Amino acid sequence: MGLFDVDTQAQQPQGAAGGLFGSGLPAMAAAASVVVQPLPGTTLASIPAPYQPRGEDELSDQERQDLEACKAGVDNLRNAFWVAGKSLETMSTANLHREENPNFAEWVWETWEISESQVYRLMDEWRVGEALANLGHKPLESHVREMTELRRQTNDKVAITVYDTIARCVPRVTGEVVKKVVGELGFLPKDVDAAEVGRRVRGLLTAPQEQAKDTSKADAIPNISSLGKDSPNGESGRQASNTKAGANAEALAAKDIARLEATLATLREAAKLINKSAARRAIEAQPDLAVPLIQAIGATLQQIDRAVALRLPKQQ
Repeated sequence: MGLFDVDTQAQQPQGAAGGLFGSGLPAMAAAASVVVQPLPGTTLASIPAPYQPRGEDELSDQERQDLEACKAGVDNLRNAFWVAGKSLETMSTANLHREENPNFAEWVWETWEISESQVYRLMDEWRVGEALANLGHKPLESHVREMTELRRQTNDKVAITVYDTIARCVPRVTGEVVKKVVGELGFLPKDVDAAEVGRRVRGLLTAPQEQAKDTSKADAIPNISSLGKDSPNGESGRQASNTKAGANAEALAAKDIARLEATLATLREAAKLINKSAARRAIEAQPDLAVPLIQAIGATLQQIDRAVALRLPKQQ
């Protein structure tokens, strides 16, 4: 288990055209607007993007703010390795550590006891973690690490597709499952289509009984470039031999619809409880309690907004 892993019993879902704030909850959105931004270091958006050094001497006020936000990202969010990874890359790229110790690896070890090899692994992995988080997942660093060779063979998009497909096909993602799927996928060409890989993964996870009937063919991985030729967009058409996968996809879709309905119902009820006047009164009376609550509400709404910020099909 990696330093930034959290051993939980389940990976619960956690994205901007058409976002939630664009059309939906005026009362809650208004309440969230009381706080302009979440605390530095508490969300990925509050971590500055990596940039080139702006000087060689003392840090500017902005650089000091960036440094503190990045430090908070590493200190407080060890269960979200992508936040720590982005924080580390920004501090390294912008040379924000120069006042405390010009040797970045040594400084990180002295501050957080993170080895140099893990530092660069986290900096390499955070973009995949961010993409998966925006899809509603909360991957462990060790899970993304299991896909390192796959990412080297192909690209981040393929790795993201593999994890997302696994998460939609199994009750709980584990490092063992990710390792097994990546191993069974075998070598993939650099230009492999991510949709094809997704179908391969679904096949591996939804038809284990059929695979077990003929172990002699376990290593005979088909050429995925020949799959899905019956569809112009690369997605295979409906086939009688794939009825189990189709049924599984329909079951997953039904669960996803139920999640959306439950989320909407909860948000509508919450919108009845809060308004801007109530938020202001709470801040004036007990700011030490009200401010963190409002920040948490705003951060949660932003998380939901990212999760549903998708390009929606036009209504007929």
